[in-house]
Amino acid sequence: MAAQAWKVYNEAKKFIGNGSINLGSGNFRIALVQSASNFATLTLSIWNEITNEVASVTNSYSTSGRALSGRAWTVGSSAKAYMLDFSDVVFTGSGAAIVNIKAAVIYLSAATSATRKLLCHASLTSSQFTLASGNTLTIQFATTGVFQMV
Repeated sequence: MAAQAWKVYNEAKKFIGNGSINLGSGNFRIALVQSASNFATLTLSIWNEITNEVASVTNSYSTSGRALSGRAWTVGSSAKAYMLDFSDVVFTGSGAAIVNIKAAVIYLSAATSATRKLLCHASLTSSQFTLASGNTLTIQFATTGVFQMV
């Protein structure tokens, strides 16, 4: 199974509307979670509510994931649509495997746990997998971006 489309958390829509999530200037992170995670529960609102993140692996993966870069707002699938996009992210199994990967979660990076707002998630596969040492996992955002606003 290919990766699924990104799904925006319910509360993220409110946070975008009230300015708690600033899509133009906020710093975002992407983290990997296991199949036992509750990541697909759309009513979650902050990062600390996510369960079963992939474990830290020295030189490979650090809990809380990694910073996203290359944010861009560009014209989407029509002249009336704009899409949010980021640079692709590459995770590398370096020195040890990264185990039990199922999905990715994007959230607002912030100093306190209460302000680390969830933005969206995507299942990467139908069953969790292990990224062996020496291999890479590239999360390539679709040509339509993470999501579009029409």
